[in-house]
Amino acid sequence: MISKHFKTTGIIIRKINLNDADRIITVLTDDYGKIDCIAKGARRIKSKFCGRLELFNHINLTCFQGRDLAILNEAYLLEGFLETKNFDKHKILFFIAELTNKLIQTNQQIEGIYPLLKDVLNHIDSSKKPDTVLHSYLIKLLTLTGFLPPWNKCAICNDKLNVKNTIYLNSVDANVVCGGCKTHADSIIDISLLKWINFMQNYPISDALKVQIKNEDRKVWQWLQNILNNLISGPMATEKFLYV
Repeated sequence: MISKHFKTTGIIIRKINLNDADRIITVLTDDYGKIDCIAKGARRIKSKFCGRLELFNHINLTCFQGRDLAILNEAYLLEGFLETKNFDKHKILFFIAELTNKLIQTNQQIEGIYPLLKDVLNHIDSSKKPDTVLHSYLIKLLTLTGFLPPWNKCAICNDKLNVKNTIYLNSVDANVVCGGCKTHADSIIDISLLKWINFMQNYPISDALKVQIKNEDRKVWQWLQNILNNLISGPMATEKFLYV
């Protein structure tokens, strides 16, 4: 539970201008999960927050918890992540920010998501495979938030899946099941897709970037779009720009 006065470390995943001078920022923090803060006077030229409240900045912040929003008192920049000059990578980063904000509720703390976001930001600028970074992050995010169950066991009987047998997928709830537990709503899943998603669930992004794949990233993205459409009401503002 957040106390009245608190300090923490976090990454900015959303910013909204408020009236002529203020700004609301959403921060994924190490200690308190996702929090919303109002930075009074942040849009003024001589603001003490000038240059510190940009998307993906890693900051130390000191706040006072108000009735609805936390009031940001101090913000110290630890690292500015948005340094890439690549426009396609910028689009991926904005998509990551919007989706992370949508899937995690305010004041919801989920173990592992903060270091996961730090990890993906550290990889995205230097990686030659930004799509793999994105897909790996989304799969790990969905797994940590509970929207994607482990894909190495049948979701019904909990038996370990044998990839030599036919395995089935329910595209609505993202469950994978064995032949003995399948229903009419389940369809056969491509084993190479199953292996790749299971790999990204269980191994670091750095390991996923070492794997040589052919068409699996395209298959993963098509599957992820179906899952996200079922999870999120209304279109994502950044999705329409992602692969244009």
